[in-house]
Amino acid sequence: MATIKGTESIVNPLQKSALNKKGLCDYVVNVASGCLHGCSFCYVPSTPVIRANQAKLKEKGVSDPQMDWGKYLFVREEVPEKLQAILSRKRTWESTPSGKGVVMLCSGTDPYQNPQTAKVTRKAIQVLLKNEKRVRVLTRGLSWTKDLDILVNPNLTLGVSLPHMNDELSRKIEPNAPLPSERYKALQEGFKAGCRIYVAIAPTPPFLEIDDFKRHLEKVLLINPEVIFWEPINARGTNGKRMLAAGLDFAQSITDKDSWAGYFIQQWEMLVEAAQNIGCEKLVHIWADRELEGYIDASILHHWWYRPTIEVWKGETPAEVPTASEHLHPRIDQSIKLSFIA
Repeated sequence: MATIKGTESIVNPLQKSALNKKGLCDYVVNVASGCLHGCSFCYVPSTPVIRANQAKLKEKGVSDPQMDWGKYLFVREEVPEKLQAILSRKRTWESTPSGKGVVMLCSGTDPYQNPQTAKVTRKAIQVLLKNEKRVRVLTRGLSWTKDLDILVNPNLTLGVSLPHMNDELSRKIEPNAPLPSERYKALQEGFKAGCRIYVAIAPTPPFLEIDDFKRHLEKVLLINPEVIFWEPINARGTNGKRMLAAGLDFAQSITDKDSWAGYFIQQWEMLVEAAQNIGCEKLVHIWADRELEGYIDASILHHWWYRPTIEVWKGETPAEVPTASEHLHPRIDQSIKLSFIA
């Protein structure tokens, strides 16, 4: 399918979000539907939002909204104006302990993937900051460095997805996204400018080893992130099919639940050991998947679900972070067989 671009309208760009489970936010603003980065592992095409809009997307020429992910983008140009109208009359504001009232751009697309989304994103951020809202940006893009005049703000944190530093691998997994080396250079620029920064080491491919995690963490620490999120690639479902279609043979080894759970647990252990070796374990925030129930001790999972990050927002005092590693390691649920771990 040829790439399809256009615009679309949205009634309410400010949506409550379940991503407080991951410690990310209580609200999301998506400046577009679709994404041009073409990340084969992306979970977004499998979400209810895309599935519910398949008929509308097909009317616009998208033959298969899930498998054609990366080949369509419909920018929501009215987002800033509608966002301001909503905020001007909104009397209550959700602020959970883990979401902290934060608004994230974006959860279903990349806010800085091209000039059109970047323009809408800049205006939306200005609206949110004007209304004294906390803002979290998450991107694989680079053009945010042109917005440092508004991004250097105590009420905003800028995050980049940086699962590894292998440019060659990136071209296979996320073919149209900027290379990891380019993203890292952008992070260095943001750090020098005084941005609050976080990094999402996500999603990591299954063949990384502890030395890979250690080298990656050492490099990430140089740009002083406030928190480091982590999760591995999930190759089950439509995203697994897209990965296999892209020639990523390693996905085959983690398409069933047992093998995926085993790989998740092994990488979790390696990440934590690497972080403890270099002294940054307090920064690590695990995105523990609900599908791990029955594989990992329930107390570990519940520790990470809806856990606030250690980030300090304007008006907050720093939280005391426990030094014990009781919940860092993915302790195995002893009531199940351990044969799923290679």
